Amino acid sequence: MTMENARGVDSAKTEKPLRRETIAQLNWPLHIFLWITGIIICTVALLESYLQLSGSSYYLLGFVQHYGYLDKYGQANEPSKGIWHLIGIVGTACFIIMMSYSIRKRFSFMVDAGSLRSWLDVHMFLGIVGTVLTTTHTTYKLGGLVSISFWCMIIVASSGLLGRYLYGWIPHQVSGKELEMEEIRAYLEASDQQMQDTLGKSPKIVKYYDQISSPPGSDKDNALVAIFKMIFFDIANMLLIGKIWVELIMEKELPTSAKKQLFSMIREKNSMLRSRNFLTTAQRLLHYWHVFHKPLAVMMFIVMVIHVIVWFLFGAHDI
Repeated sequence: MTMENARGVDSAKTEKPLRRETIAQLNWPLHIFLWITGIIICTVALLESYLQLSGSSYYLLGFVQHYGYLDKYGQANEPSKGIWHLIGIVGTACFIIMMSYSIRKRFSFMVDAGSLRSWLDVHMFLGIVGTVLTTTHTTYKLGGLVSISFWCMIIVASSGLLGRYLYGWIPHQVSGKELEMEEIRAYLEASDQQMQDTLGKSPKIVKYYDQISSPPGSDKDNALVAIFKMIFFDIANMLLIGKIWVELIMEKELPTSAKKQLFSMIREKNSMLRSRNFLTTAQRLLHYWHVFHKPLAVMMFIVMVIHVIVWFLFGAHDI
């Protein structure tokens, strides 16, 4: 054994693996709430847009006004009129509030204000809802300087989905710090040991647990090939995990509690394996994504601010 290998073995033995609570996990109640709320808001906004702009005599705003709310907003088909003006304000507010994620990420005094993953979920929610609301605010009349902000917004929102996907490949601590490769390996070893300590070494249990694997990524792949590989392996393992879930349901010999624990550990192993084997690739792609995403976001905000200032100063509704 070489001196380098010996040092690696010694450090692996002495290194204290990260506890699960120190790693940012998906906040499922918040995640599901944001998804449901976002779908409802976007559906209502798009449906109201269709009803009003098509000239229908029935529209959702009329139902609300029947109960005495929003009476001053009539049916309209211009960005600066009716409910579309208010929706534009709300959409702009979404974009401004979502930038609090950048404050949470960059300033250490906010480290205890929830996990960075939860802040990112809210950031994504506000970005998508803000994009839909702003789109309906335009009443699909685009021209002049404001059209630059609109198309930047569409590209930023679309690329944000890709950025969120790439971010999910890199495990983070609750503080937001990325895990190093050795930390991921130590975490995997600790998870394997916990599985054996909790559920034992039954061949049936080991058979399910050992089915999860992930081939290593390659830094030599170009960006498109790398993304394709990541998506392909994600889909393949998603189908495999679904197959294991069905088999566990049909399994008669294992108690229900053991099945739940085993399935949870299988999903956790899958998450950490994909991070370990594609960590460098994901970090490289995320760097490229930032180079593309940030300038467009800045341009979108600059034009949006100009649009708002001109509207307030001169009442120019179309610039």
